[in-house]
Amino acid sequence: MILRRLTDALRKQDWFTVVIETLIVMFGVFLGLQVNNWNEARAAESRRAEIIRALATDLRDAIYVQEQLQVRVIDTGLTVWHAAYERGEQPVPFYFRIDGSDKAPLTWTVLQQMDIAGLFDPVMLFDLNFYYSELDGVGEKYVRYVTFVETEILPYEKSDSMHFYTPDGKSLRPTYQANMERLREYRGEVRRLSSWSACLTERLESGKEFSASCLRTDQSIPEGSLLNQPLNPEIIP
Repeated sequence: MILRRLTDALRKQDWFTVVIETLIVMFGVFLGLQVNNWNEARAAESRRAEIIRALATDLRDAIYVQEQLQVRVIDTGLTVWHAAYERGEQPVPFYFRIDGSDKAPLTWTVLQQMDIAGLFDPVMLFDLNFYYSELDGVGEKYVRYVTFVETEILPYEKSDSMHFYTPDGKSLRPTYQANMERLREYRGEVRRLSSWSACLTERLESGKEFSASCLRTDQSIPEGSLLNQPLNPEIIP
């Protein structure tokens, strides 16, 4: 209809009508593009919100596993073992094994395949990428630790506990001392990851941008708390 009127106006050299009809066409095109941009922006924001919820859920699950199912179990096991050792007993070296897979699920790898780089500011993107890389690296350390447990401890656990001690029965053999030290180091790494998880969760859910990564904040977690450590107050306005 508009094109017909525009054609007729051009034929009659009715320039006023030509200008009006042209402006109507341009406005319609502009409005259509604007609506399309609004729809795309709304869809992008909805997608970002869904990904943030997925990440926050994964990080909160990680905190629970790290604090309740790993750190607490390791602390209790080492305390019990040391108490028995101090009483002059020869307990089997304490070891820690995880039910199911020895490594965390590849959440970040899956999300990266969804092309999410443009959904986060550079600091948050760096933090998330570094965190999940460290999580995978700590998982590799655990695999090496538990491989020793399965090959050097479990086969002798029920036969003779003296297998793990020096001939005088007073000290663990160096290889078993080293493996328990690896467990203590793993416990420290898990605690660091737990604090990091909490910092990332707080930041994701705040919707703000930060000028420094979680690595430059105080990541200590007070005893008995999972998500109550202080965050860096340096926020970009």
